[in-house]
Amino acid sequence: MRKRIRLLYVIVIAFVIVAGGMITLNRLDQEIAVLEDTARETRLRQLALETENGNMRQEIAIKDTDSYIRKMARKDNRFLMPGETRFVVVNPEALYAPGEMPGLEIEVETAEPETEGEPVQEDTEG
Repeated sequence: MRKRIRLLYVIVIAFVIVAGGMITLNRLDQEIAVLEDTARETRLRQLALETENGNMRQEIAIKDTDSYIRKMARKDNRFLMPGETRFVVVNPEALYAPGEMPGLEIEVETAEPETEGEPVQEDTEG
C-alpha cells in the first residue's frame, strides 16, 4: 500500500512538473513570437530610415554645390551677379493678347559691378 501511495505521489509530482513546464514553454513561445515581431518591425524601420538617410545625403550633395546655391539665390532671393541686368515684364498678359501685340512695360534692374564677383541682392523697395 505504501508503495502505491509513493507511486501516486511520484505520478502527481511528475504531472505537476510536466504541466508547469508545458505552461512555461507555451508562455515563452508567445513571448518569443512577440519579440520576433518587434525585431522584424525594428529591422523594417531601420531600412526605411537608412533609405531616408541616403536620400537626404544625396539631396545635401546636390544642394551643396555652388551652381545650386547660385540658382537658388537668383530664383528665391532675386540676387544678381555684378554687371547683370534683369528685365521684369510687368504685364505678362499682354504677351498673349489675340490680334495685336501691345507695348510692354518693362522694369529694368541693374546690379552694380563689384570686384570680388560676389552676388548682389537687388533693391526690392520702390
